[in-house]
Amino acid sequence: MSKIFDGLRRAQQMRGRQELGEQTITSDGADWERRRSPRWTLDVPVFVYGHNTRKQPFHEEAHTLGVSANGGLLVLGANVKPGQKLLLVNKSTQTELECRVVYLGTRRTRTMQVAIEFTHPNPAFWPVPERR
Repeated sequence: MSKIFDGLRRAQQMRGRQELGEQTITSDGADWERRRSPRWTLDVPVFVYGHNTRKQPFHEEAHTLGVSANGGLLVLGANVKPGQKLLLVNKSTQTELECRVVYLGTRRTRTMQVAIEFTHPNPAFWPVPERR
């Protein structure tokens, strides 16, 4: 019975660490966090260029909900599909980066959450504060 309580206690400790943004490591050294890089909740204005699902070119001003060195989560009005390539331009730095759609969230009235992944990781694309 104590093994069950020990397991529950460890799970609660790991959950608490994750809520504080700490990386969780198991006793055998395995990393529980599967992300390749940390995420930040950040609202970054971007321009998005691509083709919609009807093959019509579009450009749209959008913004992020969260970012990482490998991509981000956008709020987008255009209809896109997983695997589709997009060009992202950071409005403040005018930096351009190719990405692809990896996930589509639920469609709202006019927008949808769209997860994108950079073709090549680029942590400098977003204005994230350095962590020490």
